Amino acid sequence: MAQWGLRIAGTRDTRWGDKTMDGRSNYEKMLAGEEYLFDDELAPMAIACSKTLMAINALPPRDPERQELLRGLFASMGEGVVIKSNFNCDYGRHISIGNNVFINYNVTILDTNYVTIGDDVFIAPGAVISPATHPVDPERRAARYYQSSPVIIRDRAWIGANATVLPGVTIGRNAIVAAGAVVAKDVPDNCIVAGVPAKVIKAI
Repeated sequence: MAQWGLRIAGTRDTRWGDKTMDGRSNYEKMLAGEEYLFDDELAPMAIACSKTLMAINALPPRDPERQELLRGLFASMGEGVVIKSNFNCDYGRHISIGNNVFINYNVTILDTNYVTIGDDVFIAPGAVISPATHPVDPERRAARYYQSSPVIIRDRAWIGANATVLPGVTIGRNAIVAAGAVVAKDVPDNCIVAGVPAKVIKAI
């Protein structure tokens, strides 16, 4: 049995570069938004990310070495980006960040799928951006299947403290997500959403 996953009836025990029964890797299925298993291809990616994050979070914001590590961690990162500690993510390589983005303390991005952050975005302390989810079926969930959908945060959006953005959501331009909100649906441009689940409370 693979160290990093469970062997499920009807599937193959995954190893380095191994394919699932339909010929695609679990990594390919993860990014396609389909159910997948955390296997020996994904494990070293996650470990490498964790080690890089330990180095990043040990350095102060705006430190040139920290900025260089962040740039190497993400798919892309623009100019003028500030990310405070502790920052956490799963892989890093699926996150794209625009220019002049400010990410405050203790933000978590579960990038098991693509996360695209536009220019001039503010993300407040304790926010969670979560493409990651689990199957509704309890048997599939207990068997450690996972799923994910991309998240997009467009230019000049502001995600409030301790807000949560759920899988598949797009936050519109100039939109504000109030502190503590749980966003389960797309947010239009130029509005404020609040509550659980988040709803539009005001146009900007």
